[in-house]
Amino acid sequence: MKKSFMSISMLIVSISMLALFLCSTVANAQSSSKYVYNKDGNTEFVYTVDETGRYLTPKLKYEYAKDDKNNSIQKKAYRWNAGERKWMPYYLTTLSEVGNDSVVEYAAWDSKSQTYSLNFQKAVYNKGLENDVLSYESYKWNRKIGNWEIDQHFLLEDYLAGNTDSMN
Repeated sequence: MKKSFMSISMLIVSISMLALFLCSTVANAQSSSKYVYNKDGNTEFVYTVDETGRYLTPKLKYEYAKDDKNNSIQKKAYRWNAGERKWMPYYLTTLSEVGNDSVVEYAAWDSKSQTYSLNFQKAVYNKGLENDVLSYESYKWNRKIGNWEIDQHFLLEDYLAGNTDSMN
């Protein structure tokens, strides 16, 4: 039971780290900024408050798609373009279940091709029979050969035991 709890905790930590990575724009903003969040249905807006505390400036917009079981399956992020006064696509994250694996895929927006085709990344969480995470693998897309290449591989059992030799 403790091992299962630790594996679930590790999954939560891994997903949190992925979320922090994906939202680095917000994390890198000035520390004096204050953020306001507004969620309406499947859309969430992030605004900054100016120094006077009177005005909001749009920063990010997220659109979530869910499956028939109300599980999140897609997240589209947009950045506010103040010059054009409109939302510009930023990145796309998709979530799926394949057998015992949870798969998270990421792609950044390419304004030239008008597609989500930059910086492809994928994370695969392999789960055991009790839904506890057994391993984590991250992949990067190799454009030259048109295939996924493994970037990192973690066996969570080794990680929890403190054996860091198996983590690459």
